[in-house]
Amino acid sequence: MAAANENSDIIMLWSPPRSVSTSLLKGITNVANSQAWHEPYWMTFQCSNYGKHRKAALSMLSRAWVDKHGEVDTDSIGSEIAGGYWAAGKSYTWLKDQLESIPPDDKNIVFCKDFAAGLEGMYEYLPDGFRHSFLIRHPYKVLESWERMINRGIKNESKRVKISELPECLLPPGLFFKEQYDLYQHVKEHYVPNPVIIDTDDLLAAPCRVLKAYCQIVGIPYNDDLLQWKSGRECMDQQWMVAKEQIYFSKFANSHMETFASTCFGKPTKVPDRAELSDDVRHCSDVCLKYYEAMYAKRLEV
Repeated sequence: MAAANENSDIIMLWSPPRSVSTSLLKGITNVANSQAWHEPYWMTFQCSNYGKHRKAALSMLSRAWVDKHGEVDTDSIGSEIAGGYWAAGKSYTWLKDQLESIPPDDKNIVFCKDFAAGLEGMYEYLPDGFRHSFLIRHPYKVLESWERMINRGIKNESKRVKISELPECLLPPGLFFKEQYDLYQHVKEHYVPNPVIIDTDDLLAAPCRVLKAYCQIVGIPYNDDLLQWKSGRECMDQQWMVAKEQIYFSKFANSHMETFASTCFGKPTKVPDRAELSDDVRHCSDVCLKYYEAMYAKRLEV
């Protein structure tokens, strides 16, 4: 296998979902000579090891969303998608090889954003040569948004889905936060002692200042094009390295609705009061808050 291009800066950004990471990826796409990957480990986790669970999850959600989508044929999911690659049947070894391969000659930046839960702790499949960084967001915001996204468009209260009842391919055992914290500890021990961490609220409050500092650390040439982008989903459908199954789910669940409608970073919102959360979100947040707080204490402050 060819080694990663020594003239390229190759960066991993690990985050929980609903943390503005896809907006950040849209900004990175504006960097000249860049190649963007969208959640390849998460999709390998879903479609390889847990393919049958993913199908069951989509069946469950399609029953909840039948008023919005009609009946869904889970056997033909993604068959109409023109862009992307098939994650189904691909192994972690295949993915590691793909990420480590020499990028196209005109690509000097390779940037991959993903969820640590997709690794299942199998750190031997981390790509060699990548610089690891982390994006964090308060669990109240992440899990409340995850619950809202899962139930978007569901008008019948009896069909609403509790996030704690989601299958593992939609809510991993560590609720995304423990998996991210464990990977952070692994990176500290085996790669760099102080990997860069940025917080979503800090990024939204001062995107220029935070991104300049982040880019300087990880090796991305900064310019103001990172702060704005065209609306629409062409980046996912035509530009990014992304699984066909992910493209399908994004359209099916409208999971990136706000990102694809946007043209820049929005303003930070206040952390919800604990009492305002549903019982389900409150319970899940209580389990993982300590992991967020430990990483928040080490975040980049500029």
